[in-house]
Amino acid sequence: MSGPGTRPEPLATGLPGWVLRAAIGVVGLVVAAILHAEGVSLVPLVLYLGLVGVAAGIPASAAVALLVAYPAVALVVVGGEPVRPAVLALVALGHLLHVLSAYAALLPVRSRIHPKALRPAALRFLAVQAGVLALAALVVLLPGGRTDEVVELIGVACAVGLVAGAVALMGRRS
Repeated sequence: MSGPGTRPEPLATGLPGWVLRAAIGVVGLVVAAILHAEGVSLVPLVLYLGLVGVAAGIPASAAVALLVAYPAVALVVVGGEPVRPAVLALVALGHLLHVLSAYAALLPVRSRIHPKALRPAALRFLAVQAGVLALAALVVLLPGGRTDEVVELIGVACAVGLVAGAVALMGRRS
């Protein structure tokens, strides 16, 4: 507690700012290992590892967007079931790369970061991933085959409503 007559609590030294960039590299290597296990050939993996290096070195670059999108395209090219453990792992790891890159882009390499400062972002990350896993479970439970046109129309209307609601909420903030 701080206030008149109280002593401020000293902060721990924290972690160096480059730790977030190193984490981008480590998570990128894990993504590359999953892509390799899924059957992605050597040349695309080498290109991906080059993107990992660029994104870790310059987290405020467009390489981060490619770093997140590349695994999805690679898995589409390889083929397979749309909902499988590797896909779900890559969704979570892609989200983690996005969050790490966002924070690494804001913090200078020579700065210090206190792990407590990352707690709200970590809780948000976990909440989003819980929602993604719940939706994936719902998709797995849905019957396969052709969907009725009425259900498709309702789904499109709901998607449009979500986008319109998001745009309306974003308009209020600005």
